[in-house]
Amino acid sequence: MEIRPGIHWVGVRDPDLRVFDVIIPTEFGSTYNSYLIDADEPALIDGVKLEFQDEFFAKLAEKIDLTDLKHLVVNHTEPDHSGSIKELLKRAPHLTVHGSRAAIQFLGEQVNMEFNKHIVGEGDVLDLGNRKLRFIMAPFLHWPDTMWTYLEEEEVLFTCDGFGSHFCFPEGKIFASEQEMDFTDEIVYYFDAIMGPFKPKVQEAVAKLEGLPLKMIATGHGPILDENLDQMIQLYKDLSATVKQGRKRVVVGYASAYGHTRRMAELVAEGARQKPGVDVTLIDVGNSTDDQIKEAISSFDAIVLGSPTINADAVYPIWRVIDSLSAITSRGKIAATFGNYGWSGEAAGLLEERLEKMRLAIAHPAVKARFGLTDEDEQRCRELGSNIAEAVS
Repeated sequence: MEIRPGIHWVGVRDPDLRVFDVIIPTEFGSTYNSYLIDADEPALIDGVKLEFQDEFFAKLAEKIDLTDLKHLVVNHTEPDHSGSIKELLKRAPHLTVHGSRAAIQFLGEQVNMEFNKHIVGEGDVLDLGNRKLRFIMAPFLHWPDTMWTYLEEEEVLFTCDGFGSHFCFPEGKIFASEQEMDFTDEIVYYFDAIMGPFKPKVQEAVAKLEGLPLKMIATGHGPILDENLDQMIQLYKDLSATVKQGRKRVVVGYASAYGHTRRMAELVAEGARQKPGVDVTLIDVGNSTDDQIKEAISSFDAIVLGSPTINADAVYPIWRVIDSLSAITSRGKIAATFGNYGWSGEAAGLLEERLEKMRLAIAHPAVKARFGLTDEDEQRCRELGSNIAEAVS
């Protein structure tokens, strides 16, 4: 399918996909978009998932003899975009692969074979003879290897995961303007699931689009954006906005079996609130939805987690919170743990160990209390909150 003069979509549809990357529900399936650019030196933008490579190569064969293909641009090397590249390099070993330093490294470790490589940087241009591709570095959207590619003559931006959506368009209806259903919610959902932990990086990348003439955003997943591009860029700006009020934020999350750990959490929060300029969010994660938990921990300066000990372990709802933390954006932030127990009391220590391995800074030893809280236990909980608030001030 020709999406602009001399630019062909050679991707594949995956309408039956219901879970992406093990953890992300995909109600509307997805697509793996790849683009072939006709030029004096033809270029391919990204590949597709391994399971669909036969369909991918059949589409390529309709448009070009692989011996005539000169360049492969890799915007991102996650396997849903790079799974077909090893076979492509076997069939076309003469190709020069262009990507960020991280992308070239990652791809090399995926294909385990030698290939012609060219590391590109911010603003570098690949001259295809009668067309030019300019590279825009966009690291951590959502891997460290990501970049965007801009075709100057047609004013098309190839963004891979950026601005994408898990929304499998009907056969033959590849453009956003052709969709009968408004899939904006799926773009937001994709952002929250994929880009959410990297909001500052999204802001940095989107800022590079200021003043860039755009007629189309050719994404790696979902329909190609061919209308309302300014609104879409503004949506990404809004979604990636972070509140900066000069106030510090402490999140106290807990799960409680019989109320003792809840009481400890309330006292920790009470102690933290005594520090001026500190906002405290107290959340019972055992009775909260995934969305409520993600919203509570979306931005914080310190996180304090509490769990009872059951079967020598912390309880699942608290582990769910830790699973929702980004080890990248949480790195170096303040953390501490607490918990109530009746027998052995391992929970708080196990949580502390996990947070420490994620490179959060443990600012106070774990506070544990056995059965009902004494006056001394209550004071230790208040001091935990106070000390954490002090640590972030």
